[in-house]
Amino acid sequence: MLNDINGGAALSAPEGFMTDTLLTRLLRAVLGVTRVDRIYAFDPAGILIEHAMVDPKAPLDPVISEFMLGLVKRALAQGQLVLSNNTFTDPTQAPTTNIGINNLRIYVVLPVPTLGAIFLDQAIGMGVVPRHTIDQLHNTLKTVASRPDADSLTDSALAEMFVATS
Repeated sequence: MLNDINGGAALSAPEGFMTDTLLTRLLRAVLGVTRVDRIYAFDPAGILIEHAMVDPKAPLDPVISEFMLGLVKRALAQGQLVLSNNTFTDPTQAPTTNIGINNLRIYVVLPVPTLGAIFLDQAIGMGVVPRHTIDQLHNTLKTVASRPDADSLTDSALAEMFVATS
């Protein structure tokens, strides 16, 4: 699956990713578990450092709205996961017909202590990552970030840690 994504490319990074930092390896592990169609990694300052677009309709260069960036900054500031969507923030404004749901995307921002945040972006029509999986991902990310050997963890070691999450 990871071979068929659009993302930044660097010769030194595997699978065509821009970097091979721990946060990028975590992005790949989370993508392997969730299979979301768009995923982003932000550093602690809220700057986009990596992305992967599995959705063939997605633009090659990610479009990060002010709203999305606000969700990232909130997750980073509070250290808590953030669940949202791209259409409405007030439940009373939720669409009441299927016409409004066609473009609805689910946003999940998972803070990673000291490293930044992983942002999941999935069209609701493609399915939603179950809440228990999101909670397990959040806990696993916190556990990994607190390990003294976290920077040395390989993609395969991280994948093993996340297997129990899926």
